[in-house]
Amino acid sequence: MKAQTPITRIAFGSCNDQAAPQPLWAPIRAAEPDRWIWMGDNVYGDTLNMTALDSIYARQNRRPGHRTLRESTRVIGTWDDHDHGANDAGRSYPKRDRSQAHVLDFMDVPEDHPRWERAGVYSAHTYGPPGKRVKVILLDTRYHRDPITRDSISGQRYFPNEEGTSWARRSGSG
Repeated sequence: MKAQTPITRIAFGSCNDQAAPQPLWAPIRAAEPDRWIWMGDNVYGDTLNMTALDSIYARQNRRPGHRTLRESTRVIGTWDDHDHGANDAGRSYPKRDRSQAHVLDFMDVPEDHPRWERAGVYSAHTYGPPGKRVKVILLDTRYHRDPITRDSISGQRYFPNEEGTSWARRSGSG
């Protein structure tokens, strides 16, 4: 078995507008990360139109700086609401399965990987040899998330949605 190289430098980011200027790629590449981790809002899709979402990811992949990073660094990641499909989207987003396929494609997840068979984009990755291992656990806080309750006065704050949630049913609170 080939010895694994220790991971010494991880770069990560989120909230990336594919239509905006992206001067961030040059300094990220200059740091020579061993891994790039997308933390969510990797693009701003916010659409039910999967052809449009495909175009949005393609636009990001055509960005020269991003393309160069992908050629030199292994990329992994998860999603958040805007690449899931809509602002604050959760399990009620009707295209979540198709949107998930776009994310897995964007992350270059091999077609035979188990992530293609499960609901959600969560994953765990272990890098490095024994004694120098790094474990990266990426959560999916969108695919199974119950609807949120917004403060009716401010419209900005969120409250736990205890009525009808899986947590409330399990804890006896609902």
